[in-house]
Amino acid sequence: MAQYELNLRDYIRVLRKRKLIVAFSAFSLGFFSFLFATLQKPIPLYKAAASVKVERNTSMAGLYLQTISYDESNNLDTQSAIIKSIPVMEFVAKRLGLISEKLTPEEIRKDARYINRVLELRDQINTAIEGYTNIINIETVNRDPKFAQRLANTVAEVYKEQNTLEKNKRIVEAKKYIENQLVVVADQLKTAQDNLRGFREKNRIITIETTTAETLQLLNDYEKEYAYAKQERAEIESLSSELKKQKSLPKEEVEGFYAEKVGPIFSGLNTKLVDLYATRNVLLVDLNENHPDVQKLDVQIDKVFSNMINHLNDQVKRINERETFLSAEIAKTKEKFNALPRLGSELENVVHVLEVNKNLYDSLKQRQQETLIAEAEKVEEVSIVRPALEPAFPINPPTTGRTAAIGTVVGLIIGLVIAFIFETMDTSIGTIEDVESFLGVPVLGVIPFIRLEEIEETLVSKEGLGEGGVMPERYTRLITHFAPKSTLSESFRALRTGVKFLCLEKGVKTILFSSSSAGEGKSTAAVNLAIAFAQIGSKTLLVDADMRKPVISKFFGIEREPGLSDVILGNYDWKDIVRTVTDIMMGKLSMEEIMLTPGFDNLHIVTSGNIPPNPSEIINSQRMTEFINQVKAIYDVVIFDTTPILPATDALILGSKVDGSIILYRVGKIARGALKRAKTQMDNIKANVLGVVLNGLKPEVSADYQHYGYYKYYSYGEGGKKKKLPWYKAAAEKSKSFVTKDKEGKRELLEKIKSLFIFSKKQEIPQGKEIPREKPKRWGFLIKIILLVTSLAILAAGLLWQFEILRI
Repeated sequence: MAQYELNLRDYIRVLRKRKLIVAFSAFSLGFFSFLFATLQKPIPLYKAAASVKVERNTSMAGLYLQTISYDESNNLDTQSAIIKSIPVMEFVAKRLGLISEKLTPEEIRKDARYINRVLELRDQINTAIEGYTNIINIETVNRDPKFAQRLANTVAEVYKEQNTLEKNKRIVEAKKYIENQLVVVADQLKTAQDNLRGFREKNRIITIETTTAETLQLLNDYEKEYAYAKQERAEIESLSSELKKQKSLPKEEVEGFYAEKVGPIFSGLNTKLVDLYATRNVLLVDLNENHPDVQKLDVQIDKVFSNMINHLNDQVKRINERETFLSAEIAKTKEKFNALPRLGSELENVVHVLEVNKNLYDSLKQRQQETLIAEAEKVEEVSIVRPALEPAFPINPPTTGRTAAIGTVVGLIIGLVIAFIFETMDTSIGTIEDVESFLGVPVLGVIPFIRLEEIEETLVSKEGLGEGGVMPERYTRLITHFAPKSTLSESFRALRTGVKFLCLEKGVKTILFSSSSAGEGKSTAAVNLAIAFAQIGSKTLLVDADMRKPVISKFFGIEREPGLSDVILGNYDWKDIVRTVTDIMMGKLSMEEIMLTPGFDNLHIVTSGNIPPNPSEIINSQRMTEFINQVKAIYDVVIFDTTPILPATDALILGSKVDGSIILYRVGKIARGALKRAKTQMDNIKANVLGVVLNGLKPEVSADYQHYGYYKYYSYGEGGKKKKLPWYKAAAEKSKSFVTKDKEGKRELLEKIKSLFIFSKKQEIPQGKEIPREKPKRWGFLIKIILLVTSLAILAAGLLWQFEILRI
């Protein structure tokens, strides 16, 4: 931990930094306290109470009943015992639905299941006289507060009803008898009504007089229609006989026919026959009877005769069918008419039964009203003065909350102790003064930790990039170019200022950027520092000297080959492989993206080229030294991005060739031993370490970093100060920018941003290369084990004390 005097801000910083330890300790002890208290808590019991008042009735009927039924034993103690008696409990069990209401007392007492339920209810009830009053309190205890309330109220109501029933037994019995008779008579009345309705529907009779008149009228109509049909049939048969007679006569002697009731078809045939005869007579004037035309007419005349006879036969057949139908209907109507006396007698009997039941039902209803009036004047000695309410709290409340709260407080105290112990043993560097005194070099710049939401807001809301889709990796990597007014851009400009003045002071032009371990963010820092130098007009060369895992070509969207390795091997001249803004424009960056911020025309890039099998030997070659000297003479600033110092020797070799080196340190994550080892190795090769850049700062790491929060950074220009929108517009803008992104895009963006600003992505180590590691000190490991065991022992002791297993 830092070796300086602690103040209140330092204590707050330690708590913020070790908040997970404190929270875990408090939560663990509180959770286990709550768990054990929950497992050991008693079953909650709820008590409900109802009160009844017992007093003598002063009405005339009550005084009369008391005179003939009062007993000395009828006192409050007796009434208290009656409340818990088996008969009363049986009615309570029926009312609560625990046993069937159809069971008799004998059936209940013979069945062990039913009598046990009654006894269980009795055990849950207690009665007590309230002071010197005539009030009896009925108390019930049960696990269910609603059931306890319901049981107390049900006992009070049943006791009141049974007491009133006993005092008014005669009236109650009369009422019960009348109600039972009403049910029976109502059923009989309904049956009589159904019988009357069924009789009328079956025989189609409303009243016997109306039915008789209708039957006589129907019979007369049938007889008249039958006589008319017979007369019509006789006329048609006579006409048919005459027609057959005329057909047998010579055609010269045939006369015309006329019939009124034969219908239009016969009349039409008759007219046709007359026309045919007239035509024949005209032909016979010039022709004889054997002439074909005359014979043809004779055939037609015979055919018409046949049609007329067939038509008359059909009419006779239909009339015969009609006579048969009418005859049957006349017989049925006569039969119905003869049965009317019998049906009238049956109808009178059904109506009589209905009238009798109706009168009896009306009489019972009247008697029922009389008994209700008498019941309203009944004697009541018991009244419920205080109904039971649903209890809100159990009579044996658990101590779960109190136990959990005490456990949480104890866990919080233990967590605070453990947090300060861990802070004491922390090997990371906490303040800028610690870094500078520990390494002996100045801190050149600070890159703060920025949350994902703030980065998205900067790139999308402020700069309008990445809207409606996945944000490209280059936006997050080249933050100084794409978001020049952001917090990170400002931190890189501050780093540029510190490096520039230091270079002017010491005459440094070639700078190496590295870190002690992989994943600390050196490549991103080198790229953005180069862009920052280019933005102020400095002719800048960015060289990707990491031949194990190069990334700069990917950042700018350009081809990796040819590059530095090809120059060192002699395949290309270095001037031929330098990428300028033209090459960047031909890559994945569009013209609009390049022109977003000025300065790309001052930035030249040399990529890593083909990855060789022996990068250390290539960097240690004479051609590498010549390349450095040549570019140093042309460019204002040359920035080399290389491998980490501890995993590979590339950075150490190149550090001895350049003017100065900058070590990037990820604050709070990399142990001070690793950082010190990296600095020592750089000193061993006589490298000029210009300073350290602190990356990924969080305000809780040190009190010195509180002012590096996002909200404290200064931004310039019209877009620098963000206009605060109303909450609904801000929500709409945020939803428009981020909700439309698909899940894969968000996942990819998150990984990229983590890789950029949290630097959690580990670099791969080439096979066959041994990673130099700092040998752990045995005593430090033992102290950590001792502290861990001690902390666990204190936590266990707190749990044992909390659950009253261990007492001091």
